[in-house]
Amino acid sequence: MGRVTVAALLLLTLSSASWSGANGAGAVRRALHVMDPFHEHGPVKYVVSDLDAAPPRSGSTDNAPSPPQPIDTSVDVPGSGSGNSDDAVHAAKDHLTHTPASVVEEKKGDANLDETPHEPKATDAEPADTSAEADDDDVDENIVGQTYPTCAPCDECMVDWVAASKRVSEGTDQCRGTGECRGACDVQLLRINGTYGLKKLSKDRPQTRDLGASAATVMRVETPRGNPFVKFVCVPGLPRHHTVCEKGEEYPKEKRLIQNTESLQKLADFCGLESISSRSWIAHVRGRMPAGMPLTPTENHPTPVDVDQLGIFSSPADGIAISALCAGVEGPSLLFDVPAYQIVEAALYDFIFCAGDRHTQNVFIDEDSNIKLIDNDNLLGEQVFVPGSFNKSRKCGVSSLFIPGTMESWRLRRSKYCRGLLGTLDYRCHAGPSGEVNLKPKLQQCLTHFKKSSANDIHAEFGLAELDFAESLKQRATDLLDVGFPAALQRANEFEKTIMFTKAPDNKKPFVGKKWDDIPTSSDKDMFAAWRDSMWRPLEPAVCNGLRANWDNAPWDYRTDKSFVGGEEGANGIGIELQRITVEMTRPKTIQP
Repeated sequence: MGRVTVAALLLLTLSSASWSGANGAGAVRRALHVMDPFHEHGPVKYVVSDLDAAPPRSGSTDNAPSPPQPIDTSVDVPGSGSGNSDDAVHAAKDHLTHTPASVVEEKKGDANLDETPHEPKATDAEPADTSAEADDDDVDENIVGQTYPTCAPCDECMVDWVAASKRVSEGTDQCRGTGECRGACDVQLLRINGTYGLKKLSKDRPQTRDLGASAATVMRVETPRGNPFVKFVCVPGLPRHHTVCEKGEEYPKEKRLIQNTESLQKLADFCGLESISSRSWIAHVRGRMPAGMPLTPTENHPTPVDVDQLGIFSSPADGIAISALCAGVEGPSLLFDVPAYQIVEAALYDFIFCAGDRHTQNVFIDEDSNIKLIDNDNLLGEQVFVPGSFNKSRKCGVSSLFIPGTMESWRLRRSKYCRGLLGTLDYRCHAGPSGEVNLKPKLQQCLTHFKKSSANDIHAEFGLAELDFAESLKQRATDLLDVGFPAALQRANEFEKTIMFTKAPDNKKPFVGKKWDDIPTSSDKDMFAAWRDSMWRPLEPAVCNGLRANWDNAPWDYRTDKSFVGGEEGANGIGIELQRITVEMTRPKTIQP
């Protein structure tokens, strides 16, 4: 079979980066001073005022108390995981459902995984080399090198995200991404409301939005065609968290996140995973931010700030962040009603696209318990990528509250925060204790394409920021197809495991590789649960609290064992640990009016 020429690959690569030239030099800038919130092993974010980032309160039976509120929390910052929507925002709501695909049963045997932690061998750290060219017979000529239509055009910064997702779900033309937003548009930039809540939770007072720890600022845009959000990575004249950038000068972080956003949207469309997350696109914005924008938890900017730069737009997510849901009396019970297919799809999304910071502030839940993932521009390996780092093998560090064996899931699994119910977000509570999944056809086709294509072809086809991102994406796709979800998860975080065993500081070394119950004291558990320098944690049974998986009206059933329904009756005897909620944990705290 024919092979894509070097010239064609170069053309694709240049085309994927064309946003830079199209929007002018004024849209990118150089950082003069950046307060880097990352650690030595790569950019693993430490979140300020992150309700769920506090260590699990293993020594207490009460709900975790809310942290002190900042003086101004009207700005919503996806970079920190804070919210993305409120009731006043939605003139156009996304109530899309998947188009059911024909049922394909692909039952895999349970992965025979060793759950006992062990110190990895030196060879464990090096993943398989996936950068070499694929054999001619394996390359899909019908996909590699071709161009595809975008899923929706852009008109004056606006994209019809409902129509775009509908077109993806119908799957008639394999559309990817959104049309280029040409030129600049003048918009009114509005502050995001300081509090939000769900109408059905009448006993829960609205929660205050968190300020966030990144330099990014998120604003609301009101138009007759919908009310999207726009994120500015760094704004000249608005030195959030002491990060300074100058107008007309390149700011590398902005360029990378914009490229990542465009690549990820194309990938999500291609794989049929677009509906579980907010939809994103890029446009050049002119406008003015109002006076009083937050700079730090204790400082606001005194004057308005003019904006003339690229922004990362996203469709609104209905409802509130799970972190805000957990702060109420009634809210946590909504976790029992989240559709099972959405939980499994979120886990697949976060694994395939390498989410390294999926915590409760960047998962939204609406009145009907539907969930939506926000703050996705740092995926694909960007979370841990360090140019020129000695950690050449650290191409991805998966950490998601939906995925067991990762830091975010492990620290919430036995947490008493949110009435102890956050463990129900482990995808095994919904798919079954084996953790195996039945992939829907479009997703299977997507993974097969990654497996058969070379990393160079993937890099060019989707415009990824780094060849490393394409190599690790290809490896995760290959493993998911070849060995199943649980074993693929184990392989993906093998280097994170190596970091834990070889780079742990002295105060963490006594707990390296230990399971939750083997860590002796509550304070030790709290400290180790919040440690973020390694994303790996021991694989332990799910804590499902008697949840009965809700597969009613699912557009696709990801279970390999359709008899699994969860709950105490369905879970007993098949490996799921049932952690009962104590009376003390369920007793509501008194909330002052």
